[in-house]
Amino acid sequence: MRKLIAIAALIFGIWAGQAAMAAQASATVHVRWTILPFAAISLTGQPGQESVVATTPIPDPSPADYQRGFIVIQDALKLTVFSNTSWTVYVQALSPNLGTSFDGEFTWPIEALSAGVNGNFVSVSLHPQALARGGRGVHSLPVDYRISIPQQPLPPGNYQVTLLYTVTTD
Repeated sequence: MRKLIAIAALIFGIWAGQAAMAAQASATVHVRWTILPFAAISLTGQPGQESVVATTPIPDPSPADYQRGFIVIQDALKLTVFSNTSWTVYVQALSPNLGTSFDGEFTWPIEALSAGVNGNFVSVSLHPQALARGGRGVHSLPVDYRISIPQQPLPPGNYQVTLLYTVTTD
């Protein structure tokens, strides 16, 4: 019986010693993460994406428009950029013209259209053009359009433009 008690005490001592050592053990863990550059663009009121498409009808020119040679559409749309780094917004036409007259004799070239933010206009083309730049944060970009018009009255037709706005991180 004494032998049995001695063996039990020995086993208990070994177990208690391991438990005490385990309680004193420690480990070091290094946690690392990477935050990648991020930028998203949205039409105000819509979820953010890398690009958005907007279609804007072109109004009939007024006599004042003919006199100055262009139509101005102020605040044609509002873009919002969300970013944690510097960014650039590009504008690009998805068609080579602003439309054609019903009789097919007049085509309004895309080069007649400029887009601008804060009075800084760029000519729109089938290739992306830098429209605005900024830094991290949330930025509201009211976009204006300026459309050159011919001296003679525009013939009846369907005139509109579809533009692609894309944001990239710099």
